[in-house]
Amino acid sequence: MTISVRDAGRAKVVDVAGDVDMATSPALRRTLLDALPRAAVVAVNLKAIRYIDSSGIASLIEVLKDSQRRNTEFILFGLGANIKAVFELTHVVRIFKIFETEEEALLERPPALGNP
Repeated sequence: MTISVRDAGRAKVVDVAGDVDMATSPALRRTLLDALPRAAVVAVNLKAIRYIDSSGIASLIEVLKDSQRRNTEFILFGLGANIKAVFELTHVVRIFKIFETEEEALLERPPALGNP
C-alpha cells in the first residue's frame, strides 16, 4: 500500500493505492488521524484500492469518529466496484460521505452544523 497527502484548498486529500488489510491499515489510520487537525476537510481517494478488509473498514470508522469529535469533514471518494460492494455488504455506506470523484467530494459546501 502507498499513501500520499496533498493540499487542495482547505482540504487534505489522502491518495491510497494497493491493499488495505491488517498489515497496512495501521499506517493508513495514523496518516488520516495526523491529517485531521491540519484541515477543515480530509478527503480519502480510494480509486487505486484493490482490496480492503475489516481492519481497513475499522480504521476508517475510527477516523470518522475522531473527525466528528474535531468537527472536521471526512469524505471518501473514488470507490471502485469491488470496494463499493464491500462498503455496501458491511452497511458502512450509510455512515460515510461518499462521492464518485474528487471534484464532487471537494465541492464547496456550507459546513455541517455541529451537535450542541
